Amino acid sequence: MSNINKNYELLLMFDVNQDDAETISTVDKYKSTIESKGGSIDRHEDWGVIKMAYMIDKNNKARYILLNFQSTAEVLDELSNLIKFNDSIIRHLFTVQSDSITEPSIMMQSKERTA
Repeated sequence: MSNINKNYELLLMFDVNQDDAETISTVDKYKSTIESKGGSIDRHEDWGVIKMAYMIDKNNKARYILLNFQSTAEVLDELSNLIKFNDSIIRHLFTVQSDSITEPSIMMQSKERTA
């Protein structure tokens, strides 16, 4: 495995029927997994509950959480395993980023404008 930290983005879609405290606890666990292995969190955003384009597992809404972080491929594998066995996560997506991203996403910018 590579010991070089790369920039990643992780989008998590949680079941809206899950308790908010459990969702926050799960995200905190993922963040501590990253940081305990020498990685760092660049951005953490909670987009709240958003209507999805189509039904997934009888849900038409999900709570979206976005994490941008730097870590090794080993940490990515560990997170993938944690996510795989978490029934409250409807979908997730890892993407590799060329640079670290710390500024608010388009989703958060639009929330700030409407708030």
